[in-house]
Amino acid sequence: MAIGIFGGTFNPPHLGHKRFVQSMADKTELDKVLIIPTSEPPHKQADNDTSCDDRVEMCRRMFTDDRCTVSTIEIDRGGKSYTVETLEELKKIYPEEKLYFLLGSDMILSFDKWYRYEDILKLCTLCAATREKGLKLPDDNCIVVDDFDPIEISSTEIREKVRLGEDVSELVGKEVASFIAEKKLYHDGNTRYRQLLRDRLSAYRLHHSFCVADCAKELAGRYGYDCEKAYTVGLLHDVMKDSPKSEQLQAIEKAGIILTDEELHNPKLWHAIAGYAYLKNEKLISDEDSLNAVRYHTTGRRGMSLLEKIIYIADFASADRTYNGIEKMRTLSEQSLEEAMYFGLTFTISDLCEKGGLIHPDSIGCYNEIVINRMKGREQ
Repeated sequence: MAIGIFGGTFNPPHLGHKRFVQSMADKTELDKVLIIPTSEPPHKQADNDTSCDDRVEMCRRMFTDDRCTVSTIEIDRGGKSYTVETLEELKKIYPEEKLYFLLGSDMILSFDKWYRYEDILKLCTLCAATREKGLKLPDDNCIVVDDFDPIEISSTEIREKVRLGEDVSELVGKEVASFIAEKKLYHDGNTRYRQLLRDRLSAYRLHHSFCVADCAKELAGRYGYDCEKAYTVGLLHDVMKDSPKSEQLQAIEKAGIILTDEELHNPKLWHAIAGYAYLKNEKLISDEDSLNAVRYHTTGRRGMSLLEKIIYIADFASADRTYNGIEKMRTLSEQSLEEAMYFGLTFTISDLCEKGGLIHPDSIGCYNEIVINRMKGREQ
């Protein structure tokens, strides 16, 4: 018997996943496909809005093909979900069967970075789906389906739509959509803020704001801060980013803020100050710490609060960021806020120096404060 294996967070599963499984099962003549929701992904932080039980139930509602079986093997094992360990366990359950690991072409490109990837190749046959010919394979023991026509959907996009109060049945099907609505998955008290941002920001900037909010929430949990508060501020940090410069200046003036020369001659900084002003003027946020986290998320400053640091770093390390050095920033953010701040400030100041740009005194003050603290640490 030929058994396919398809794993993922499935938060939530969507019709793109369903088409992928059905197409791969048909084209590679699989007798059975195990759908395996992860317990805890090894390469990214899991969204904690849904329980494992909820994700399993959504998978059961999504993958209704008779060949598909939802397996809780990784959830039952708990902890980080490494593919090689799952395959070793499955090999004990199905010692005589041939295992096929199903994945997209984007995952093939980084396959040699996977934990014990050479052992994975010994345990199964990789089956990669792509729309393009000439995909470079990590091993001869691989199958490529190069005429696959995917449905372009992301689980992040679906969560964002649910949080905006939009119907997602065309993306996940009626059964999964009704389960999401019934269990109120992905809902919280920020719907009005998301709807406000939808009306004020471009699709690109709205997605970035959602990613920063998710990152801020994860960092808050890691460093002992209020996760929901950090999430809300992360959502709103760029509320004025796409507003005309004239509107930004009007908000700043209405709040009684007088720009310094460094700020007046650097319009790229206005959106953060205007965001502080707009949220205060419209009485959308009254907490001064939250307002300051919006105001200083671009420059930083001396004596930053924990929330200010979280938002500053979340803006640097969010899932949508792709700059050279992003992986180091994410690693540092998991280890030390101070080291992540130092990396971010060094990155920004160096970039501005190369481009001949203005450096805000608050950034210099923040950088110097961190350097002094590092010196004191070495002296002790």
